[in-house]
Amino acid sequence: MMKEKILKMIPIVLVPLLIFLLPTPVGLETEVWHLFGLTISLLFGLVLKPFPEPVISLIVIGIGSFFVADPSSLYTGYAKLSVWFLLAVLLAFGAFKKTGLGQRMAYVLLRKFNQTKLGQTSLGLGYIMMICDLILSPATGSNTSRSAIIFPIFRGVAESFGSYPDRDQKKLGAYLELLEHVVAMSTAVLFLTGMASNAVIASTIKDVTGIELSWGLWFKAALVPGLIVLFVCPLLVYKLFAPEMKNFGDIRPLVDAKLEEMGEMKKDEKLLFFMFILAILGWVVGPKFGINMNVVAFGLLALELLTGIITWDDMMKDRTAWNMYLWSGAFFSLSNAINAGGFYTWLSGRIQSVLDLSALNGMVVLIVLLLLSFSVKYFFVSNAAYIASIYPIILTLGLTTRVNLMMLSLMMAFFGGYGALVCNYGNGASIYLYGNGYVTQKDWYVKGTIMLFMIFGVFLLIGIPYWKLTGIC
Repeated sequence: MMKEKILKMIPIVLVPLLIFLLPTPVGLETEVWHLFGLTISLLFGLVLKPFPEPVISLIVIGIGSFFVADPSSLYTGYAKLSVWFLLAVLLAFGAFKKTGLGQRMAYVLLRKFNQTKLGQTSLGLGYIMMICDLILSPATGSNTSRSAIIFPIFRGVAESFGSYPDRDQKKLGAYLELLEHVVAMSTAVLFLTGMASNAVIASTIKDVTGIELSWGLWFKAALVPGLIVLFVCPLLVYKLFAPEMKNFGDIRPLVDAKLEEMGEMKKDEKLLFFMFILAILGWVVGPKFGINMNVVAFGLLALELLTGIITWDDMMKDRTAWNMYLWSGAFFSLSNAINAGGFYTWLSGRIQSVLDLSALNGMVVLIVLLLLSFSVKYFFVSNAAYIASIYPIILTLGLTTRVNLMMLSLMMAFFGGYGALVCNYGNGASIYLYGNGYVTQKDWYVKGTIMLFMIFGVFLLIGIPYWKLTGIC
């Protein structure tokens, strides 16, 4: 174990050290060049993970403090509103897991829809799972946590009919596992709060292009193409990866047993459901009254604490939230510092001298840049590292071309989620779902890539005209 950690640490130390030793390129200050070396060190750490992401982040920031004139510049990321917004949403979502409200909502929907003809088919079951995920997605902040709440319920249905990871996988379980992956990425795209990485993406877009994607603008832009994808994906996955079991009949006794086990709906669940509705309304209409998304997120968290739905001890145990806060704060600290030093402007000029896209049609550039971002996704085990390293480069490239920057920003924002479909380590939800063991790696890659390009087609043919029609682009 120690030998493996040492081997992983070698590039994390040597690559930035080499950058430190190389002459500073013309057009950059030495300190900015050294900060770039630290950024590369952080990216290698997020990919190779010799230590957990927060540990790597703190090590890089700590060591980096010795190499800059003003160490406080390396802590600015922790003052960024998007980082605190992300922390508040993830901590607030802990209440869904603690109270069991997410599970109860899924079971109630499952029972309700099972009374219909469609609800007694595998395709209908897929639609029920999609609706459960959609309902939870606006205020959950993590599609990994969402999948961890929803999929075990539907896996239980598959197992009740004899479909297990080690036998009869394709009877029902494989279809549900692959579908939940597509659904988890699709609901993540619909809302700025649908996936932890979304806030990081939005902040990166603002830093590089100056375009601010508010909760409302994000939702408005994703609404039509995103909902089309979401409501078609159960059918598409059904056609691509059809389950052997097409109909299963009445499963209400199974669901009733689970609901009886949970007991009557508790006071905390009722309060949380009310707060959940208030939060969504706040994110949708709040900006019209001068209430930004951070106020809503912290208001939700404050209400949960005041009513005792969650406690400080609960918050301290939420590893996902604090992990995300620590690494994203470190990333933004370094990103802010090199951006302030003119690094991205310098990089834009260097890239343009090698790959000049300025003469090409804007739509051609858009497609080329998106395909480029898809192609490198396979090399990143960490979605955080992928966004941190690739997004600034793609967006910077866009600055030197005739591409519509709002259009590029939206496509990059939404395919931060959809892009994870291509592999079984696309993000945390991918790793969790693949770990259930129903789908082979080959099927995951092939079917996921097919779905990605189908979705890409929807956004090109429907999404972009919709954005133009509504004045978004």
